[in-house]
Parts: sequence; C-alpha cells; structure tokens
Amino acid sequence: MKCTVGFLVLSMVVLMAQPSEGFWHFVSKQLDQLKQDLKQLDQMQQDLQQLVQMQQEQQEQQDKRSKFAHRHFH
Repeated sequence: MKCTVGFLVLSMVVLMAQPSEGFWHFVSKQLDQLKQDLKQLDQMQQDLQQLVQMQQEQQEQQDKRSKFAHRHFH
C-alpha cells in the first residue's frame, strides 16, 4: 500500500513538473530529439565508412605505384 501511494505521489509530481507543456508533450519532444540524434549518428557512420573506403582505395593506388616504380626503376 505504501508503495502504491508513493508511486501515485511521485507520478503526480512528475506530471505537475511541467504544467505548461504536460508530461506527454515532454516525452514526445524527447523522442523526436532522440530520432534526430539517431539519424545524425547513422549519417556520421555512413560518412565514416565512405572515408575509410576512400583511404583504402588511395592506399591501393599508392601500393600499385610503388610496385610499378620498383619493377621499372630497380
């Protein structure tokens, strides 16, 4: 019984903490922000993968050039 009363009291405190917006509006805003952050994180991950791929391709080109130079000039 004490736990139930405590839960109800704490719930009321949370609901009244932001009376101008309301609790569910607050939760909705936080979820929207989380979605935006996850999209940005996904974009950053894609950008990083592209960068790694570009660096690997550049390294392969340098390796080919150095092998060519080594074969023809030594």
